[in-house]
Amino acid sequence: MLGSVSPIEIERKFNLIHVHEWTGNTVTAICKEYGVSRKTYYKWKNRYDNSGIDGLHDMSRVPHTIKYKVDTATEETILDLRLKRFGCNRIRFRLKRLGVYLSSRTICKILKRHCLNILRCKIKNRKYRRFAIKHPNDMVQMDILGPFYIHHQSSARNYIITCIVDDCSRKVASKCSERKRSIDVLDVLEEWITVG
Repeated sequence: MLGSVSPIEIERKFNLIHVHEWTGNTVTAICKEYGVSRKTYYKWKNRYDNSGIDGLHDMSRVPHTIKYKVDTATEETILDLRLKRFGCNRIRFRLKRLGVYLSSRTICKILKRHCLNILRCKIKNRKYRRFAIKHPNDMVQMDILGPFYIHHQSSARNYIITCIVDDCSRKVASKCSERKRSIDVLDVLEEWITVG
């Protein structure tokens, strides 16, 4: 495969190869004069000796053969699994069960080629339902937040907030303490029970 090279560039390469024969200068001196390395000189000389003037054109850098090419059946399996909303790692795991070993990167490249690397959400206006229990005091949510650092006059103290919320009535009870202790959590539960 020949690249596009200007005739001036081909003439320059031709002259570089033949200056050694015409003048008798050393290859090192010629390479220094033309501003190329000895390796480049010998590469062009070997190409000229093998292919003539066509060897001085830039050659394609595309690999002649691809060592590991994914066959169409495997590619279709990857696309089918992606349409089932599987990610690259899960597809790789499923293919491994079938005896096909591909990296996640290769699977991602295949999905990009088919524009399936990002799946769009089918629901445009998604409506969220609030999680709620039908009867009060059936279920509560508990959370321990912190530490929060509050600066007093001379020292900084950290505080932990324990919070309880009823899933039906949204009744809240909370307490601030200096450490995470089970007794503080039990105090908040007692307060929540007595208030409600």
